[in-house]
Amino acid sequence: MQVMLTIAGTQRCEEDEPQVTKLVTQGTLTRKDGKTYLSYEESEMTGMIGTTTTFCIEEARVTLTREGSLQSQMVFEVGVEDRSLYDMGFGALMIAVCAEHISAQFGDDGGTLHIVYSICIEQESAGTIEYHIEAKRK
Repeated sequence: MQVMLTIAGTQRCEEDEPQVTKLVTQGTLTRKDGKTYLSYEESEMTGMIGTTTTFCIEEARVTLTREGSLQSQMVFEVGVEDRSLYDMGFGALMIAVCAEHISAQFGDDGGTLHIVYSICIEQESAGTIEYHIEAKRK
C-alpha cells in the first residue's frame, strides 16, 4: 500500500543540544508472514540519495536495512547490542546499537513505529537516537 511517511528523528549527545530532523516522504507499507515492512527512497535532504531504506518490523525486533549508494543493516532488540559495518561507499565504520525502547502499531490504514536506541561509532559513544515514524494510507 502507498503511504505518506512522517519521520521524526532526534539525536542526543551528552553536552550538545539535541539534533532534530523531520522528513515527510512517500513510501510503501507491506504486511507479509506476520511482519510489517516500511520502505522509502532517501533524498538529497538526508544526504543518502540513491538509497532505499526499509524497516522490517516483527513482534520484538526491528531491522533497518539501507541499500544503494549506502549499505547498512542494523537490528534493534531491547537490551541486545547489534554490531554492523556502515558502508558509505568510500569506507566503512563499525556501528553498535542497543535498543532501549521499541513500540509498533499497524493496521489497515497505516500505523506508527517508535524506536529509542544508543549508538557507538568505532567504539565511541555517539549518544541516543529516537525515531518516530507515522505511516498514513495515501
